[in-house]
Amino acid sequence: MIDYHVHTCFSGDSMALPSEMLDSAARLGIDEICFTDHVDFDNPGNNFEPADLAARHECLKAFGGCYRSVRIREGVEISMAPSDACFEKTKAYLAAFQPDFIIGSQHVVNGVDVYYPEYHQGKTKEDAYLAYLETIAASLEKFDFFSVLGHYDFVAKFAPYPDRSMKSDLSPLIRSAFERIFKSVISMGKGIEINTAAWRDDPRWGLDVLKLYRELGGEFVTFGSDAHRSVSLGNRLSEAYELARDAGIPYYAVFEKMKPSFIAID
Repeated sequence: MIDYHVHTCFSGDSMALPSEMLDSAARLGIDEICFTDHVDFDNPGNNFEPADLAARHECLKAFGGCYRSVRIREGVEISMAPSDACFEKTKAYLAAFQPDFIIGSQHVVNGVDVYYPEYHQGKTKEDAYLAYLETIAASLEKFDFFSVLGHYDFVAKFAPYPDRSMKSDLSPLIRSAFERIFKSVISMGKGIEINTAAWRDDPRWGLDVLKLYRELGGEFVTFGSDAHRSVSLGNRLSEAYELARDAGIPYYAVFEKMKPSFIAID
């Protein structure tokens, strides 16, 4: 079991110490963990600084790459945006850091963070989700220095609709946006993440989306809990694995110095 989306106190929205996350990983039997703290230049109104990756590296050096049989990888989650400024600032910030793994994520649409209720005000579910997916597609026209596309369903995490689930058949426009996204990701040789955080306590979703990804030629995924607290680490990862298997995805990947190793999904 791997968890390739984990935040610590080096992210502005987490208080968790790396040691706390590693203790939880060892207790849960997680084989490999990748710390993916935030580097965000997508929103001028953002009030937290990008992760101090050098300081985190010094913190993790004490563990020598392994903690009680848990392999440690040093990654980052970057926020994408369809703008030259975000691209250039992110690229420059990462220039001095040699990550194992980079998640490329969309958090903001037209200057509004989709995490907050304000984004959904006055929008139907289809309108809100379509704008999010179209922004991902536009961002992928600029960003190419990532390992996997992060949480395609982040917009659903705190959505106010009775059924929050993100599905490819919500409308022809939604499906078309997914096709555009997946064709871009696949053409770049990248994968997508199955992120369990958006499900919260609801039934899982995503089988139809993953099947579409596979139909278009997608070959691998990563699994991430998006944990910001140690109690969330590893949450529902077995369900993510089952989804990938049921969708016919042949591999999941682990990374070292941006190079993937592919592991067959039984």
